[in-house]
This record gives sequence, C-alpha cells and structure tokens, in this order.
Amino acid sequence: MGLDITAYKRLTKVENPQLDEDGDVFDWNTQWRTDGSMRWSEQHWPGRAEGVDFETVYTFEDSTGFRAGSYSGYNWWRQKLSEFAEGDAFRELIEFSDCEGVIGSVVSKKLAADFAEFENEAKEYAGKIETGEYWFKMYGIWKEAFEMAADGGAVNFR
Repeated sequence: MGLDITAYKRLTKVENPQLDEDGDVFDWNTQWRTDGSMRWSEQHWPGRAEGVDFETVYTFEDSTGFRAGSYSGYNWWRQKLSEFAEGDAFRELIEFSDCEGVIGSVVSKKLAADFAEFENEAKEYAGKIETGEYWFKMYGIWKEAFEMAADGGAVNFR
C-alpha cells in the first residue's frame, strides 16, 4: 500500500455525466469525479480543495500520475520537507492527509510558487541528507504536479 497522486490541468465540469451503476465515470482516461475522500479532507483541512466542487465530474486538458511512495516513505519525504521548509512554505502539503483528499487549484498555485522559490535551496539541502538524490527527485515531481494543478486543476491523493 502507498500513496498515489494524480494531478489534473484545466478542469471543466461535465454537465449530465454518464455514470455506471456504482456511480463511477465510464471513461477514467478523460474524466475524473471528486468523491467522499475530498469531503473528508475538507473537514480536516478546510480550504485545501478550493477551486474544486464536491461530487462533480470533470474533464481535463492533461493529467499526470505518480507513486509518492509507501505511506512510511511518503511521510519520511514530507518530514524532510518540513525540516527544510521556512516559515509557511509548503505548510498546505506538510499539514495534509497522507492517504486521501484533494488539493484544488488555489492552494496548488501557492504550493507551486513555494516549490519554484525554494528549488535551489532544496537541491543544496538534498546534498546534506541521506538518500538526498531521491528526496530531490520527488521534490521535482511534486513541483510539476502543483504547477499543472495551479492551471485550473487539482491534485488528487488516493
């Protein structure tokens, strides 16, 4: 088990979506439906999903997915991000679920700016920690995900 991430760019609501008998979209390659995990994450971290509506089917211009790691691996990476972070940088990611939820375009834009602003310092920091090369590689992957989602999209944790 681990944390899988999908980032979406330029979400557009689907009017009258076609759903299967379980309420799932038929074409996962071109559509995404927000679900109960978003409602749960918004109860615990209000405002993180800003820009995305509950229980809505969207199409998207582009998407990318990646494995953030096992739960313990992701939490190690996030702990290192926390040790590295200055002030409020990255707080919306550090103080968020490690298993499910949605970060919408508004918060993604802020996080994309954090990743861009601190990229040089992150590379330097990576040189000082064990498995820093892997940590910095994941830093770049997260940066790209939030850049994509900042453009009218979202980042889905599952």
